[in-house]
Amino acid sequence: MPDSQSAVLARVKGAAIDGRLRILRIRQQQFLSLHSVLVQQREAALQAIQSDDNCSLEEALIVYGSSLIELRNHYNALDLPTDLEQEYRIAKKKSNEDRRTPIAITYIIPGKFTLFFSVLSPLCAALEAGSCVIVELQNTILKTPKLLQQIIFESLDREAFGIVSARAPVKYLAHCVVVDQNTDLTLGGISPRRVLSSPAHRSIAVVDRTGDVELAAKEIVASRSAFGGATPYAVDLVIVNEFVLERFNTAAARALNEVREREKAKGARDMESEPNRRIKLSNSKIISEAEKDDNVKWVGGDSNLGLLQVLNRDHPLARSRLTSSRVVFVHPTTSLDDSIDLLSTDHQQEIPIAALYLFSADREAKYLSQYIANQATYVNHIPAQLLIGPRTPFDYPINLQQRYTHDMFEIPSPQIVPSARSHLTSTILKKASFIDSIARKPLKDMGQPPSGAWGFFEQGIVIGAFTYLLPMIGITITGFGYVLWKCYWNIRG
Repeated sequence: MPDSQSAVLARVKGAAIDGRLRILRIRQQQFLSLHSVLVQQREAALQAIQSDDNCSLEEALIVYGSSLIELRNHYNALDLPTDLEQEYRIAKKKSNEDRRTPIAITYIIPGKFTLFFSVLSPLCAALEAGSCVIVELQNTILKTPKLLQQIIFESLDREAFGIVSARAPVKYLAHCVVVDQNTDLTLGGISPRRVLSSPAHRSIAVVDRTGDVELAAKEIVASRSAFGGATPYAVDLVIVNEFVLERFNTAAARALNEVREREKAKGARDMESEPNRRIKLSNSKIISEAEKDDNVKWVGGDSNLGLLQVLNRDHPLARSRLTSSRVVFVHPTTSLDDSIDLLSTDHQQEIPIAALYLFSADREAKYLSQYIANQATYVNHIPAQLLIGPRTPFDYPINLQQRYTHDMFEIPSPQIVPSARSHLTSTILKKASFIDSIARKPLKDMGQPPSGAWGFFEQGIVIGAFTYLLPMIGITITGFGYVLWKCYWNIRG
């Protein structure tokens, strides 16, 4: 490892030991400085994003704007009065049960997709928490790493933030929270304080007969066609109720044509960089092999931008994901239960579901989301915030405002003062009998009616009896009374 890199690691470790970023005002100043430089470098950032991610100007604006919005969200979360009130709770004889402290150092291993956002998102979350940061940016011919290095050097404290080009020693990582967006971390038996990995999970869309088919087709095609199909949360498989399959295929084919015409009208840039070309050739080969066995059927388009119906639900294309593919894979099902059964098989569960997009009525959405295991469910929409950046670490909830949250870089550290319910260790033995009596008290009642009580169906039967039998009984009694009355007057007459 170069001496300069050793110096960077040592410098950041020293700042972490000193608690450089634990002071809220310093963190606010760092945010302000970073935001200012990012605004100054806007044009350079847009050019770098377009060049490295092979995307349009509009897509580059989304990446750039989302990065600054995340920065703003983290900055706005810092509040000095609240911070001081929490800091001095214990001095005022109040417990601070929610207190959290930052993990000293954050080590970021960014993914290649939308690198600009993928670096700034965890960096800002770590800065909000008060963790010093090291970013691993390899020496390449790409523009974004060089620009990010320039931005970080110009705006942030060089003692608390550093950039390295090679992997830090495993022993060093043992003291860090490691943001691993590539899931390629090898630790040799030594574990970091925490690993925030972004594993390759899938995103599934379910289109039910009760849903808006047109909206579903537009949302699904948009997610699959944006950013060259490289979006981690793009739909990997569409489960469509066979009753609306033809309508969905027609709507999706129409949406694909709109994307194609829009790209032609704008003179879309050539997206065939060498890595993308290799990926797409591999994808085309996989699809061609499936066609030979009659496992798939083209509904529209081609391997660059198309709609492909997977006929065999056991085929690998129905349970895997193709990187940087702009092909929408569709498979029909017969019912809600059939969709649940399909996604619950061992083959389908090999790659967990990160995002589940449901296009259906509310009751059907509730039923599907309840029985299909997933990290997050979105009903009748695909959030635009998920188009860029890495996947959220699977053990944390997906937050649409912040891909990484400050609590990911913190550990609980509560401060507790004695209260009326506290038990002192020195006196606990004297309270043994009292504790025993409290412990043996019966639990509160569940609220369930006792056995033999009238339930829902019994009440229905009784109500039905009253509704239909009472009128008949009343008519019978009235008729019988009338007959008796007639007989009485006939006898008297």
